[in-house]
Amino acid sequence: MGVYTAWKDGYRKETTFKDGTTLDDAADVAYLLGAISQESEWPSPTYDVEFTNTGVNAKEVAATLLWKSQAHLRGMLGMVMQNGIICWLAMGKTTTAGADPYTHTIVPYTDGTLLPSIVIQHEESGTATAEQYQFQGVKVDSLVLSHNMGANRPGVLMAKVEIMAGLAKDPAFALAADPALPATANTGPYVQLTRTWDYGGAAISLDGLEKIDITIVNGLEPLYAHSWDTGVYTGQWPYAFAEAPRKHYQIDFTMNKATIERALWTELITASNTKEAYFKWTRSANDYIAVTATDCQVTVHEIKTPDVTDKTDRVAVRLIPRALSIVVMDSIPGGAYS
Repeated sequence: MGVYTAWKDGYRKETTFKDGTTLDDAADVAYLLGAISQESEWPSPTYDVEFTNTGVNAKEVAATLLWKSQAHLRGMLGMVMQNGIICWLAMGKTTTAGADPYTHTIVPYTDGTLLPSIVIQHEESGTATAEQYQFQGVKVDSLVLSHNMGANRPGVLMAKVEIMAGLAKDPAFALAADPALPATANTGPYVQLTRTWDYGGAAISLDGLEKIDITIVNGLEPLYAHSWDTGVYTGQWPYAFAEAPRKHYQIDFTMNKATIERALWTELITASNTKEAYFKWTRSANDYIAVTATDCQVTVHEIKTPDVTDKTDRVAVRLIPRALSIVVMDSIPGGAYS
C-alpha cells in the first residue's frame, strides 16, 4: 500500500447530459477549471438505504430485505479564478464576439435551455497504483465569486463552486496528457478590483470595503425514475436535474461604514430601488471579468455599536439584484465557453 502524492482533475463539456462518450479514452483531452484548492470535495455518491419491516420481535431485517435507493452526488470546489468558464457553467448562455481578445457575454437562457453539463475525471497517482474516478452529468448548483481584501488574505478573486453530478463511474483508464487550461488562457489570478465599485452610476469608495461575495444559486433538484441500461437497473441515479424557475442572486459586503458613503443606507430605507451595481476585476485592459447587477434592492445594512477597542466599525450589507450579467474578456476562443 502506497501514498498518493499527486492528483489530476480534468473536465470536458458533455454533448448531452451524462454522455458517456465525452471522456472515455486515455487519449481524450481534459481541461482545468482553474486553480482548484488542494482540499476539494468531489461528488462521490451517498445513498439512502431502505428497509422492510422487521419480523415479530426481531430487531433486524432478514437478509436481502434492505437496499440502496437514491444516490445523491454533491461536491464543493474552491478555486482561484483564472478565466470565466465557471461563470458560464453557472449562468448558462454565452455569446462571444471579436477576435483575440474575445468578449464573452454570459447571461441565463430564456428559451428553456438547461444549464450545460460536464464530465469530470479525478485521478490519484503517486507511489501507489494510480486510481481514477469519473463523474458525469456535472452541473453547477451554486457559485460564489469572492474577493477578500482583509489582513492576511490572498486578495485575489476566488470561487466557491457547489456541484451536483448525475452518475459516478470507474473509468478504468488514466489520462495520457495532464489536464491544462484552455489554449491561450492567462494562468495568473484576477488580483485587482481596479475600478471603484459602481452603484447607480455613482462611484463608491473602496477605502472601507473588506470583502465582497457575489452568489448565484440555480436551485438544482435531482429527478429519479425507473430506468435501465442494457439490462442493468439505473433508477438510483438522477436522470435529469430540474432548475428553479428563478435564479437567486445575492451580493454581500463586509465593510467599514465609517469610511464608505451612506448611499447604501439611503437605498435601504427607500421602498423600491432600481440602481445598477457594477464590479470589474482586471488583469489588463483586454483581460477582465465584469459583473453587472441590475435593479438591486438593498435588504440589509447593519447599524451597530462596535467594541471600543475596535475602530473598524465593521458591518454587513446585502443587495438582491433582479438580473445579473457577466462579461469576460480574454484570449480564449468562444468554443471553450459553449
